[in-house]
Amino acid sequence: MVTVGSILSGTFRFVRGNIGPIFVWAGIVVLISLSSRLVMAPFYQERLADMQSGTPPSPHLGTVFLPALFWIAVLTILWAAAFRAVFFPEQRRFAYLRVGMDELRLLGTSLVLFVGGYIVALIIGGIAIGIGYAAGGGMIAVVLGLILFCALVWVATRVSPAGAMTILERKVVIGPAWRLTRGAFWRLFGAYVVLTIAFIFVYGLVFSMQMGSILMDMAHPLDPEAAARVAQWQADQAHFSVRMVVVALVTGLLGGFAFAFQAGMIAVATDQLLGRRDGQALGEVFE
Repeated sequence: MVTVGSILSGTFRFVRGNIGPIFVWAGIVVLISLSSRLVMAPFYQERLADMQSGTPPSPHLGTVFLPALFWIAVLTILWAAAFRAVFFPEQRRFAYLRVGMDELRLLGTSLVLFVGGYIVALIIGGIAIGIGYAAGGGMIAVVLGLILFCALVWVATRVSPAGAMTILERKVVIGPAWRLTRGAFWRLFGAYVVLTIAFIFVYGLVFSMQMGSILMDMAHPLDPEAAARVAQWQADQAHFSVRMVVVALVTGLLGGFAFAFQAGMIAVATDQLLGRRDGQALGEVFE
C-alpha cells in the first residue's frame, strides 16, 4: 500500500543509491550558478549606477531572459535524469543525463501545466477578487483567495506525477496522471509537506547565514534606501571572488540534493501508485 512512509522511504533509498549521479547533478548546478552570476554582473552594476544617479533603470530583458531560458533547459534535463534514475536504473551511464525527445516532451508537459495553471489562476483569481470586493469588503476577497490557493495546491498535487509519467511512457501525459492520483491526494500531500518543511528549514538557515540583514531589506522593495542596499549587495555578490565560488559551491550542492529529493519523491510516488514496486516502511531506510 502507498503511504506517506513508503514514499519517504523510497525517496531516501533513491538518494542513498544514487549519490554519485546526484553529485554530478549538483556540480552542474554549481557551474550554472557561477556562470549566471558572472553573466548578470554587468546588469547588477548598471542597475546600481542608475539608482545612485537617479536615472530610470534600463530594462535589459535579454540579460535576464536568456539566462532564465538556459536554466529552464538545464533543469528539464536534470529532472528527466532523476525520473530516469527511478524508472530505468539500468541506464546509469553519464549520470542518467540525456538530451533528446524525452527532455523535449518533459518540457512540453511542464509548459502546458505551468502556463495553463497560471492562466486559470489569473482568471479565477480576478473573478474571486472582484466578487469579494463587490460583496462588501477585502476580507471576503482574502477568504476567496485562500480558497483559490488551496484549490491550486490540490490540482498541483493531483497532476504532480505528469512529468514522471511523461518520461516513463515516452509521451506527454497529463490526464492519466490525474486519474492515477484519485484517492491518493492526502498521502501525496503529506509526503510533499514533510519534504517542504525540511527544505524551508535548511534553505532558511543557509540563506540567513549568507544574506543576513539584507533579507529584511528585500522584504521592503518600495523603500528606496532598502532597495539601494539590496542593489549594492547584488552588485557585490556578482564580483568573481573566492567567496563567490564558496557560496555557489554550498548553494549548488544544497540545490542539487534538494532537487534530487524533490524529483525523486515525485518519481518514487508515481512508481508506487502504478504498482511497479512494493512500498517499504520508513524505518527500513535506517537499517
